Amino acid sequence: MLRGQVSKKTKKRARKVEKALETLKKQRKKKKRVEQFNFSALHLIYDPQEFAEKLFRKLEKCKERFEVKLMCLNLVSRLVGIHKLFLFNFYSYLQRFLNPHQRDVTKLLTYFAQSCHDLVPPDAIAPTLMTVVNHFVSERNSDEVMVVGLNAVREVCARAPLVMNEDLLQDLTQYKSYRNKDVRMAARSLIQLFRQLDRSMLHRKDRGKPSEANKNRKLLGYGEVSAPSHVPGTELINADDLKEEHDEEQGKENIS
Repeated sequence: MLRGQVSKKTKKRARKVEKALETLKKQRKKKKRVEQFNFSALHLIYDPQEFAEKLFRKLEKCKERFEVKLMCLNLVSRLVGIHKLFLFNFYSYLQRFLNPHQRDVTKLLTYFAQSCHDLVPPDAIAPTLMTVVNHFVSERNSDEVMVVGLNAVREVCARAPLVMNEDLLQDLTQYKSYRNKDVRMAARSLIQLFRQLDRSMLHRKDRGKPSEANKNRKLLGYGEVSAPSHVPGTELINADDLKEEHDEEQGKENIS
C-alpha cells in the first residue's frame, strides 16, 4: 500500500491520475439519483409508512376540491418515493385519472413517477404503466400527448426498471423514426436509458457501441443485490505501475 506513496512522480503517472479523476467525476454525475427532493421535513417523519397509509385512507374518502386531492397525492407520492414505502393501492388509485383529457394530467404522471422505486414489486406498477402506454403512446393522439407518455415511461423505468419487459420496450423504441421530432427524441432517450441499464433488452441495432461500463450490465432480479468483490480496473493500474517501475530500474542500470 505504501509503494504508491513513495514512488517517484512522473508525468505519465500524473496524467493517469488526472484522467482517472475525470472519469470518476463523470461516473458520479451519471450515478446521481433521479429522485432529488428538497423537503428535509419529509425525511424526519417518525413513522412514514403509517403516516402515508392514514393520509391515503383519508384521500380515498376525500370530497374536497380536485386541487386539494392533487396536493394530497403529491405528498403521498413524495413520501413513498423518499422512504421507499409499500402502498400498492396508491398506483391503482392513480390509474383511474391517467388519460389525456384529465385535468392536470401532467402533474398526475409526475406523482406516479416519483412514487415508484426499486423495492416495489413490478407487478404492482405494471398495470398503471400499461395504462399510460395505452392512453398516451398511440398514433391516435397528438404528438404532444405521445411525448408526455414516453417521457413518463422513461421516468418510471429510471426508478423501477424491472417494470419494463422486452416486448414492450422494443415496441416503444420503434417511435425513434416517427415523423415528429419531439416524439423521436423521447423514444431515443428511452433507448439511451436502457443502454445504460440492460442493452440486451433492446433490438440489436439500438444497442449502440458497447463500453467497458455497460457491455456486461444486466438488470438485477427483484430483491437481488450486487456485491462486487473488487474494484474493476485496479489490476490494470497495478500492472502499469509495475511495468513503469521496471522500466525505470532498467534505465538506471543501463546508466550505471
